[in-house]
Amino acid sequence: MPTARRNIMQAFSVRQLKSNPSTVLKAAEADAMALVTSHQQPTALVVALDRLGLPDTAAVRSGLALSLFRSGSISVGSAAQIAGLPLPRFLEILSSLKIPVVEAEQRELDADLAAARRWFGEHA
Repeated sequence: MPTARRNIMQAFSVRQLKSNPSTVLKAAEADAMALVTSHQQPTALVVALDRLGLPDTAAVRSGLALSLFRSGSISVGSAAQIAGLPLPRFLEILSSLKIPVVEAEQRELDADLAAARRWFGEHA
């Protein structure tokens, strides 16, 4: 009777990740995850979201995008892409959650608004 082959998570060094990231991604897609090591110690896990068997991958992507945007790690445009949503729809979600798109003081906003009005006045 043949034995079933178990998928074993592959490990890659940071150097391998830098030199050929597509190999690491392919391994993650094949086995759901790939381990990245630094000095032979586990340092990161590359996870193929679509292979985790999650009931709502879109919600995971949206949650990740919101979290990264709120922390200031990525732009609103990048967050919309991660969420797989058009920018206007992502902005609507931010608004409904009362998450500001811009963190600025009132005087900065006033200066930006004045500059925009001058620009539109000159280019009208």
